[in-house]
Amino acid sequence: MTFVTFLMTQNRPVNINLFKIKLPLSAFLSITHRISGILIFFIVLPVSAYTLSLIFQNQESYDTFLAYYSNNLSIKLTYLFLVLIFQYHIFTGIRHMLMDFYLLEESLSVSHKSAVLTIFLFGINAMVTAWVML
Repeated sequence: MTFVTFLMTQNRPVNINLFKIKLPLSAFLSITHRISGILIFFIVLPVSAYTLSLIFQNQESYDTFLAYYSNNLSIKLTYLFLVLIFQYHIFTGIRHMLMDFYLLEESLSVSHKSAVLTIFLFGINAMVTAWVML
């Protein structure tokens, strides 16, 4: 039996609809951790570098940025979103590292509980961050 005929005889699902698959919460956190890493690399870091370059040019550019930031809600929300992306990545990264170093048991129940705890702690942190930044 060749490899191709072996694959043809397998009862494999065809045309899987990814929107109908129910992912466990830990898998959802893992996927969103990767997405947040991509967003950090392509959006958060360039915006942060540009902002820092504006702030550190001279006192006038710092005052201009501060006045623009303090009077514009959309800019505040944008920076809040960028900070929350970074914080989410940190929280889920700590969870992943605890599991990778076997400090958390590898079972579905522990994985689910740690995912719920991560989301809960991130939610509290997000509320405090929003309160401070806005």
